Amino acid sequence: MTQHRHTRKRSPILWVFLAVLIVAVGVVLVPKMLLNGEGDDPAPVAASEADPMLTVIDKCDPAKQGLKLSDKNRKLTVDGYGKTTIAGLHEQAMTCVMETLQMPGALTDRMYSTVPDDGRLAGEWPGYTVTWTNDPEEGLDLTITRIG
Repeated sequence: MTQHRHTRKRSPILWVFLAVLIVAVGVVLVPKMLLNGEGDDPAPVAASEADPMLTVIDKCDPAKQGLKLSDKNRKLTVDGYGKTTIAGLHEQAMTCVMETLQMPGALTDRMYSTVPDDGRLAGEWPGYTVTWTNDPEEGLDLTITRIG
């Protein structure tokens, strides 16, 4: 008599389940590990629904030394650093304000070339108006108003 060995076949369902689980984990975790948070950057102000004036404060003056919001976040007062002023925004933070609000380069050049004898000047670009004075002692001081 011959003996029959009974071998039990294993179901492939367990292996299919494990394969699907591994692929799902890979799809979710691998991009997060590779990006390392880089994909979490906020959208640029122009494309963002966030209040641009609040964005400027958070991004350019986290210490709250030279920017002040008023008029229901429609008016931004910018106090630039000067020789006689202790507080105020230095040039890098001032550039941050101008770039974040997408101020045209010709307007910023005009602001920096203003002298005290010019007094208070005004300009505008889409969505904003600005008035300013520039004095080496007091710094470049702006009042930016969001219109519309």
